[in-house]
Amino acid sequence: MERNLVSVVMPVYNVARYIDEAMESILNQSFPNFELIIVDDGSTDDTVERIKGYKDSRIRLYRHDHDFIGSLNLGLQEARGKYVARMDADDMMHVDRLRIQYNIMELEPSIDCCGSWFTMYDEATGAKRLVPMVSGKIEYVLLLLLGGNPFCHPTMMLRKDFLDRHHLSYKDYKYAEDYKLWFDVAKYGGVFYIESQDLLCYRRHEGQVTHLKKEEQAETGNMIRDEIIDYLLGFCSSEIRAFYDDLLVLCERSQISHKMKYDFMKSLFTYNKNEIWKRINER
Repeated sequence: MERNLVSVVMPVYNVARYIDEAMESILNQSFPNFELIIVDDGSTDDTVERIKGYKDSRIRLYRHDHDFIGSLNLGLQEARGKYVARMDADDMMHVDRLRIQYNIMELEPSIDCCGSWFTMYDEATGAKRLVPMVSGKIEYVLLLLLGGNPFCHPTMMLRKDFLDRHHLSYKDYKYAEDYKLWFDVAKYGGVFYIESQDLLCYRRHEGQVTHLKKEEQAETGNMIRDEIIDYLLGFCSSEIRAFYDDLLVLCERSQISHKMKYDFMKSLFTYNKNEIWKRINER
């Protein structure tokens, strides 16, 4: 049983108002063979007391100083499963989420990261809407990542031995640690698949990072885009590298925006993708 175990990793921090819904959505999954690794990231409300109220042998609770990246990595480190399913403490899983993603990854061993579509729930208005994303196996994932983070972190299930084999973990890229991880996975040839079913209810509220730290998140995202460009340039001709140098000068002079710079490079990489990926595969 443990060989096929799914490890659900969920860091928590002052989420007493949401934790019951999140916990119940996990514990009531149609796929029973999982462990729930909860890492308390230094909560000061009664989050931990609420968690301790659940008497289920599948729950493993850890305490950690307030350091979100460290708490995520502690969860990965303690995961014993074949697969790691991410979850946020203010969201809710579809009852069949683990079963569907587990079956996808068992049937297709080449998949290293499996996400899904999700429903966005606006807490302020009560409105819900399906968020359709890319779907199926993702080709040229680095090009997709250059346009921004296309994956919803709490929908993702990861193949644990891929992470271990390449010594991958979350890096200290504040408010975009998942985006950085997808880039690192892609560099090692990881295969991404997005299931076109709604498997998560993603709660949108004023207390979440994407609302409170929007500017900082955008800055870190741009840093990751720059890293993606530098990586791909290593497989490009000198002419393309010279063109990028010219773009940097224009950007520094504020003659073009950062978005224009990224759009130009994405188009250029896309036009030359066959040659670039041939070199990447030969490395």
